[in-house]
Amino acid sequence: MTTAVTSLYQELANNLRSDLASGRFKPGQLFASEHDLARSRKLSRVTVRKASDVLIGEGLLERRPGKGLFVSIGSGGGRTAIIQMVCGNLEWMPSIHAARAVQEAARPHSFQIQIYDAHGSMAEDVEAIRRLPETSARGAIIFALHSVEFAEAIYGLKLAGFPCVLIDQRLADLDVSSVMADNHAGGMLAGRALLAKGHRRIAFIGDLEADTVQERLSGLRDAVGDAGLPFNRALVQDVSAPDRFASWAELVDQRLRALFAMPEPPTAVFASCDAIARDVYAALGRMGLMVPRDVSVVGFDDDPLASSLMPGLTTVSQPFQDMGREAFALLHRRILDPACPVEHRKVPVSLIERGSVATACRTPARIGA
Repeated sequence: MTTAVTSLYQELANNLRSDLASGRFKPGQLFASEHDLARSRKLSRVTVRKASDVLIGEGLLERRPGKGLFVSIGSGGGRTAIIQMVCGNLEWMPSIHAARAVQEAARPHSFQIQIYDAHGSMAEDVEAIRRLPETSARGAIIFALHSVEFAEAIYGLKLAGFPCVLIDQRLADLDVSSVMADNHAGGMLAGRALLAKGHRRIAFIGDLEADTVQERLSGLRDAVGDAGLPFNRALVQDVSAPDRFASWAELVDQRLRALFAMPEPPTAVFASCDAIARDVYAALGRMGLMVPRDVSVVGFDDDPLASSLMPGLTTVSQPFQDMGREAFALLHRRILDPACPVEHRKVPVSLIERGSVATACRTPARIGA
């Protein structure tokens, strides 16, 4: 009995595969419902389900609950559908982790992921986004740039009806699907970790042009408020610059020197990302201050550089692989059904504790101390 059933579903899978190879069905077109296949071919629903599972696993068909079996976007005429992934700078390792996750998620659906690296050029990044509707790509996953020019380019995609998903930004005035880490929760985790060590003068230094950074600051502010303490706005320092890929090192140095010239300097610094935390380490060293003996430091991202710093950086980990998988799922759904609602996904974060946080010193550290 088992052999007969196996033979029937394999035969049906072969027949359906031949139908798909004939070219009569276009990518995204309704192929059939499993109910209709069972009735027209006088087979059981179990046999039809097994055969369709085979073709779904091969990336030839897609099952849409309540609608039927559809020809996979990437299966028409032997052509592979392309999804473009636009990254500002692949030297930033988290973007590579996200890109690899997108590639893995896309593989079973016969999509090819093409990665565009702007090599740290704002102009090239924005221009690549503007050109997307002219390419052969069926959609795009785009790393946020947090600038007016970037938002205008995304608006152009929206007007053109080009499917896209943003990673690391939700545009408030533009209905485009997005995937973000829970930045507010991450800010609270960082704040609570420092408060638990007795820190009460916690500085925040970051690129406040980015709404994600503002959410991290908001999380810190709420953690301080929950502890029944006042939040000192004078300890917040902005290092944003017109060039979204510019080095923060000089601004970080200037802002830290201003902080540690205060009558009551901070005992801890929450850097809005690990790259800024690296610059904080360097600037503190030039001022004769040691981490964490004199100043505790917390970052955000869990970039590989966090574990290579000395001491290792305590940081909030963004799950970039999960973000990449979620971004592909949202984009895939929109390619299959352009009328589907816009979605926004928020991915949980976690605190990675290393050696950069210590109990607060009673005597504030000062420059040259």
